[in-house]
Amino acid sequence: MTKPWVRISLISFLILFLELLVIRLVSTEIRIFAYLANLVLLATFVGSGLGMLTRKKLPLSITAVSLTLLTLALVTQTIVRLPTLEFRLFSGITELLAPLSEAYIWFQVDTVSRLGIIIGTMLTVLIFGLIMVVFMPLGQFLGLTLNQARQPLLAYSVNIAASLAGMWAFYLWSDLGLSPFLGLVTAQVLLIALITDRIVRLYGVAALLASLVLLAPRSAHQPQEKPVTFWSPYQKLTLSLIQDKNPHRAQGWYLEVNNVGYMGLLDLSAYAVEQRLPAIKAWLKDKKRLADLPFINQYDLPYQFKPEAKDILIIGGGAGNDAAAAVRANIASVDLVEIDPQIVAIGRKYHVESPYDQPNVTVSVNDGRAFLETTRRTYDVVVMGLADSHALSSSLTNVQLDNYLYTLEALRQVRAVLKPDGILLLSFEVTRPWIGARLQQTITQAFGYPPAIFEVRSDGAFGWGGIVFVNGKDTQTVAKILQQQPALTDFMSRHAKDYAPAAITSLTDNWPYIYLDQPRLPLLHLVIAGVIIISLWWLTGRLLVSSKRDMNWSFFWLGAGFMIYEFQNISKSSLIFGNTWMTNLFIITGVLSLILAANLAVVKKWIGLKWGIGLLLTSLGVQLLIPTAWFNTLNGLTKAVAAIGWLNLPHFFSGVVFAHLFAGHKNKAVALGSNLLGSAIGGFLEILSFLWGMQSLIYVAILLYALGTRRYLIKR
Repeated sequence: MTKPWVRISLISFLILFLELLVIRLVSTEIRIFAYLANLVLLATFVGSGLGMLTRKKLPLSITAVSLTLLTLALVTQTIVRLPTLEFRLFSGITELLAPLSEAYIWFQVDTVSRLGIIIGTMLTVLIFGLIMVVFMPLGQFLGLTLNQARQPLLAYSVNIAASLAGMWAFYLWSDLGLSPFLGLVTAQVLLIALITDRIVRLYGVAALLASLVLLAPRSAHQPQEKPVTFWSPYQKLTLSLIQDKNPHRAQGWYLEVNNVGYMGLLDLSAYAVEQRLPAIKAWLKDKKRLADLPFINQYDLPYQFKPEAKDILIIGGGAGNDAAAAVRANIASVDLVEIDPQIVAIGRKYHVESPYDQPNVTVSVNDGRAFLETTRRTYDVVVMGLADSHALSSSLTNVQLDNYLYTLEALRQVRAVLKPDGILLLSFEVTRPWIGARLQQTITQAFGYPPAIFEVRSDGAFGWGGIVFVNGKDTQTVAKILQQQPALTDFMSRHAKDYAPAAITSLTDNWPYIYLDQPRLPLLHLVIAGVIIISLWWLTGRLLVSSKRDMNWSFFWLGAGFMIYEFQNISKSSLIFGNTWMTNLFIITGVLSLILAANLAVVKKWIGLKWGIGLLLTSLGVQLLIPTAWFNTLNGLTKAVAAIGWLNLPHFFSGVVFAHLFAGHKNKAVALGSNLLGSAIGGFLEILSFLWGMQSLIYVAILLYALGTRRYLIKR
C-alpha cells in the first residue's frame, strides 16, 4: 500500500471507527468510565497525539496486541480477594471508586475502603494507559503519512473526510445492533491491511486470533436458555427470564442495561395478578399494609387519580409496563416516547401483554424533551416513568440520557402540554435525599406550587416502585381529586415524603446534573485527572525530541478551545433537536463538514488568518447573546439551518485559523499531535461545567482560543 491518499484514508477511517468502538465498550463494561467525563475519549486523543510526537518507532503490531489485552480486560470476570477487600478485576473499578464521588453512582457500595480507592485509581490509570497505547502507533502512522504529503491541506481534508466515514460506519454498525466486540475484530483486520512488514503482520494476525479465542464464549443464546445481549445505539441490553420463586412477585423478563438492573417486562395482566393475589395479600398482611393493596401498582396509579382520562402521554416508556397499564385502563389515546429503539423492539417482541401492538398506543422513538418541543396535543395525564440512566448518550458529552428531562425548562414544557385539569405523575428512584429535594424544588418552581410526594413499594409484586411526585396544571386539581378519593388520600398520607428543599441547586438547562449533590468539582474527577495529567507530564518529557518535536503551543490551545466548545455545543444541540444518537451524528457531521469548508476557504484565499482569528473570537462571544430556547420558536428547515449554522459558526472560523497555521507548519505530525493533546486538556477542563454550568464553557473556550492565537494577532 504505497499511495499516501489510500494510507491516509484507511488510517483516518480506522482511528475514528476504533475510537468510538473503544468508548462504547469501555464505558459499558467498566461503568465508572461512563461517569468520568469522557475519559476514554481523552485517552484516545492523548494516545494519538503522543504517537505523532514521540521519537520512537512504534509498529502497528503494538496496537493489535494492545487491543487484545484491552479485550481481555473487558471480558475477564476474575475475582480478586484480599484480606479486607473483594472485587472483580477491572469491572469492579466502579465499586472501588464510587465512595470517592460526591455524585451518585448507581449500585455503588456504601463502605469506604482506602485500599479500594487506591487500587481502583491504579486500575483506572492502567486502562487509560492501555487505551493510550492502542492509539499511539495509529497516531504516529497518520502523522508520518501527513508529513509525506506534498499538498498538506488536501491531505488534511482527506483525513477529515475519511474520519467522517469512520464515524458514519460506527453509527451504522450501532444502528444494526452489531456487537462492538465484533467491531474490535473488524478493526484488527483493517489494521493488518495497513501493515507492510511481514514479521509485524504475523504479530497482528496472532493478536487477531487471540481476540477471537477470547470472544468465542460470547455466542448468542435463545432467551429461554440463557441471557441474550442486544446492542442498541446507546447501550448494552441483556434480557433474561425472571426466575424469582417468591410467589407474590411478578413474573416476566428482566432487562439489564450495561450490566446492571434497569427494568422488568412484567406480566401485570388481570389474570396474572389474580393468580398471585393470595400471596400478595399474605405479604401485605405480614407487613401490616393490607390497606395499601389498591395503590401499590405504580403503573396503574395514574388512572387512580384520573379514571376518566382520555389522552395520556408517557415519557420514558421503556419496554411497555406503563403502556400496558394504560391499555388495561381503556385509555382512548396513549402517546408513548422512548429514546432507545432496541428497548422498544424488545418490548414489542417479549412483553406478555403486547402493549405496543394495541391500536390506541402510538410509540415515538425520540427524546422526551424533543417530543415536548414539537407536540401540538394536550393531555389529561403526563406520566414520566423511571428514566434513570446508567450510561452516556454520546461519546462527546457528559450529560446522561435523562438529565434534560428534569430541568426547570423541561418541566415547564410538561405543564404547557397538560389540559387545564391535567396532572403530572413523575416517578423516580430517589437514592439520596438531595436528589428528592432537587426534584421537589424544581417541580415547585415549574408549576408554581409544591407537588404531593409519596412512596410506592411492593417488593416486586408490581415492579420496583419508587418515589412519586404529583402535581396539577391548576393549583386545585390534585386537591379536588383527593377530596373525592379518601382511600387514595389515606394511602398517600401514610407514605408521604417531604424533602424540605433548602439551599439546594435547582436543575436547569445550564446546570442539569441531577446526580451531583451541589455545584462543585467532583473529587473523583479531580483525583483521576490529577494522577493522569501528572503521569502524562512525566511521560511526555521522555517521549518528545528536544528540538524537532517540541510541543507547538498554538496548536495545543486551539485543540483545547475546540474540544471544550464542542462539548457544550452538543449539549445545546440536544435541547433543540433531542438528546439522541442521530442528533450527535448529524451535529458532528456538520462540524467536520465545516472544517472541510474552512480548508477550501483557505486554499481559495477567501479569508485571511487575522480575519479568521477575529471572526472566531467574535462568533464565540455572540453565542452568549441568543438563548438556545429561541431556536425552538422556529420550525422545520428554518430551525435546522438557523440552529446548526449559528451554533457551529465558531467551528468554521476555528477551522480557517487551523488550516492557515497547519499549511505553514513544517512538521504536520507535530502540529496535529499538539492539537490532539490540547483537545485532551480541553476535555479535562469540561468538568468546569459541574461548577459553573454549561454556559461557562464558552468563556473558557474564548480564553483558550485567545491563548492559541495571541502571537498572530500581535504579529505585524
